[in-house]
Amino acid sequence: MIQRVRSPAIIVLFLTWLLFTAYYLNRLNYSPVLPLIRADLDISNAGAGLLLAFFFLSYTTFQLPAGYLGDRFGPRKTLAGGGIISIIGNLIFSQVDGFALLAFGQLINGMGQAVGWSSAIKMVVNWFPKERRATAIGFFITCVTIGSSAGIRMSGFIGEHLGWRASFMIPPLLMLCVLAVFWCVARDNPVDKGQPGFEDETAFEQRLPGDSWSQIRIVLTNRTLWVVALVYFCFAYVQFGCLVWIPTFLSERYEMSVNQASVVASLVLLPGIFASPFCGFLSDRCFKGRRKSLIIIGMAVLAGTCFLLGFDLDIGVAVAVLAVLGLMIVMPDVLLATFPADILSRKLTATGMGFLTTFTSVSGIVTTPLSGKIIDMFHSYGALFFSFAVIALAGTVVAMFITEKASET
Repeated sequence: MIQRVRSPAIIVLFLTWLLFTAYYLNRLNYSPVLPLIRADLDISNAGAGLLLAFFFLSYTTFQLPAGYLGDRFGPRKTLAGGGIISIIGNLIFSQVDGFALLAFGQLINGMGQAVGWSSAIKMVVNWFPKERRATAIGFFITCVTIGSSAGIRMSGFIGEHLGWRASFMIPPLLMLCVLAVFWCVARDNPVDKGQPGFEDETAFEQRLPGDSWSQIRIVLTNRTLWVVALVYFCFAYVQFGCLVWIPTFLSERYEMSVNQASVVASLVLLPGIFASPFCGFLSDRCFKGRRKSLIIIGMAVLAGTCFLLGFDLDIGVAVAVLAVLGLMIVMPDVLLATFPADILSRKLTATGMGFLTTFTSVSGIVTTPLSGKIIDMFHSYGALFFSFAVIALAGTVVAMFITEKASET
């Protein structure tokens, strides 16, 4: 029996969506102004990539602890706390000059951003029945596309007109406003709003041990979760790499201004708005909760689009290929993000998601400096996109080894 979605759930979904969109405004404000930062600080592509790697260093380190905190104290508190820390990190970055202090600002921002994803997914899972899970997550993940697009566009516009430092001052103010509304209205689950909870996973949750270390051990020893984590690593490597380097790729290969490149980059990401809810709906309804086949298709198409971008394409063709890429750097994300809840139930969703995002964060640490190094070594963005194609193809192969079960402990 399909359970009805209540209006408070829609409100919480929207507020969580809005908050995580603000998270992205404070995360993707770096890549559009990267040429301005490089010119101001006189650093190479590899150096600029290394600076962003400090963000991913703390982002990685705090993933699993952040997931545990989301399960332990509730996603509302951890999302708010992470947002405040991210605000502080961005403001530090906007005010300092030396490379070491800039790296420190990135470390603080990464720490705050680490909290967001696992707790946001848990918030959505808490408010929707199991048979609507992927659809709800699909709608939520449109914030990745909109936040990425808006973050890139806003940062490029602000950077070109007010200077790159302003791109790290205005987004935190917007985050603070959204946080205030989220804190006043949102709650961790329907029970906190005086509504009945869901009983679709009660039997499974009752079999889980009560102590924290045993629950963490269940997450760390789950074989399916390890395979999903490896696929997620490959996917996020390409996703992060594209989000960081596409604006600069457009600026340098097609001689666009920073503002023009940010406009094009933001527009090609917009198709992902439709991809994520549609993909979630397909998974829930047409594939009856199965995710594997769609993941394989998405990763294969991602590999193909990256391979095409390795060639010297006409600008019109390049934009068309980038539009397909905009779909593919979102679609697998929806499906991969459902696995912790599918395998471990709502009770351990944030911890399981924290485990997965540890792998995505490691990919961010690797992809940013390595991608910059590839560009410097080969003096070509073709080599960069060919490397992305290889990684995406590897993820496609690994995805074939995912075992889908209703539950696994």
